[in-house]
Amino acid sequence: MRCAVYARVSTELDSQRTSIDNQIDIFRNYAAQRDWEIVEIYTDKQSGTKKNRPGLKELIEDGKAGLYDVVLAKELSRLARNGRLSYELRDICLFNNIHIVCLDNSINTLEGNIQNFGLYAWLYENESSNSSRRNKQAKKVKAQRGLFVGSNPPYGYYSENGVLKIKNDNTPDIVRRIFQEYLKGTGMDTIAKTLTAEGVPTPAQVANKANASTLWHGSSIKGILNNCHYCGDLVQNRTETISVTSSKRREVAENDIVIIQDTHEAIIPKETFNAVQAIIENRTRTATAPKKHLFTNILYCEECQKGMWFKANQKGYRCVGNIRHGDSFCLNKIAIREKELIQVIMEDFQSLFNSLKEETFLNMLMNKLNFKKRSVQKELEAVQFEIETLKNKKLEYVDLYTENVISKEDLIEYRELTDNKIKDLQVKKAQLDEKLKECEDQNYAINIGSKLKEILNLKELTPTILHSLVEKITCDHDGTVHIQYSFVNPLQET
Repeated sequence: MRCAVYARVSTELDSQRTSIDNQIDIFRNYAAQRDWEIVEIYTDKQSGTKKNRPGLKELIEDGKAGLYDVVLAKELSRLARNGRLSYELRDICLFNNIHIVCLDNSINTLEGNIQNFGLYAWLYENESSNSSRRNKQAKKVKAQRGLFVGSNPPYGYYSENGVLKIKNDNTPDIVRRIFQEYLKGTGMDTIAKTLTAEGVPTPAQVANKANASTLWHGSSIKGILNNCHYCGDLVQNRTETISVTSSKRREVAENDIVIIQDTHEAIIPKETFNAVQAIIENRTRTATAPKKHLFTNILYCEECQKGMWFKANQKGYRCVGNIRHGDSFCLNKIAIREKELIQVIMEDFQSLFNSLKEETFLNMLMNKLNFKKRSVQKELEAVQFEIETLKNKKLEYVDLYTENVISKEDLIEYRELTDNKIKDLQVKKAQLDEKLKECEDQNYAINIGSKLKEILNLKELTPTILHSLVEKITCDHDGTVHIQYSFVNPLQET
């Protein structure tokens, strides 16, 4: 009888490589005792819960081609730890007159032993689910201890015993450069194109990933700019697999995300990181890469609300709606010069500074403070909700301990971590209470005036000043400029 052998281990670890050899030796002895001819040996080094395995796919295709009569595996879990996949493999073999023999007695179609197949299929998938749950829980506990549990450290870092450390190469400088360029107004795609042109290794190349691309993409830049790890904080457990039988991932609830502050040395100061996040939040994504100019991604057409891009041949900013779609879409053909915009804004700063003494402006400012007050109140409610959620989680971990999912030591450690997190949240709650009081402080207008005075003394409009105080600028077809300010996060002290 022609026999096909299938052997599998779940990882590439050296300790598991000998397991495949051991499995094959067992099969050779088993086949020799029965005078079977081993025509092919198929192997995989992947999880048994996944269907897309090269060795398994080849086994199935060769079986359909009639290359063997029986499949020999050590146990059903070697073929599949996925109940649905187990049944699919069984049916494929039955439809192609192929027998299955597993040495764990889960199935042996030669002897008509199939009555326990369903039970074994369920047991192996259930075992994988429990193992996955334990692994996830163990990783979460480590993450709550402030240890990095990801597969690949962030670009610019390496992991040593779960602690992120800055690499002694040029990658940390590349990260700093990306943040600095973005603060200057350079778009994500433009930064990516520049790094590609310079031949800078991509994060995938540095991580030695298979088929790593040499091309930087805007999405790679965005991932770096949004990564809290660069300011010294660990943010983990953001996504999870849908099930043990699927590689698809989903975002976890916000309360389940593990955030631990100041766990490692920062590459980027938190003030810089926060400034970048504010810019990202306020910018509207345009269809092509933004150019490196002061008003890119903050200047828009008043008529159609499309972005206005700097056109070198016209020495000014033009409405992209008109450029792309013509007069039928937008009639704004004006090319407004950068110097003119700077002059208008600096004059407006002077006007704002003078207006701080007027009652109407103060009323407007207080309305903004009231809006901020409502925002702080919502944040307070969220903090209180998280405190209550953590208290409930403590009870859930007691259940995990009684089910032997975690040890007593893990339970004690988690409860300590949870208590500490609750204390931190209570501190945050107290800080938010102080912010509420600040929103009602009449001296807030004086502080705004002080900052405007400092800017006017500088007599220069920098990207930092612009993005800190200006939320959006629009321009009419006749060149009239409208400025929308945001005093919620005024310019920080330098």
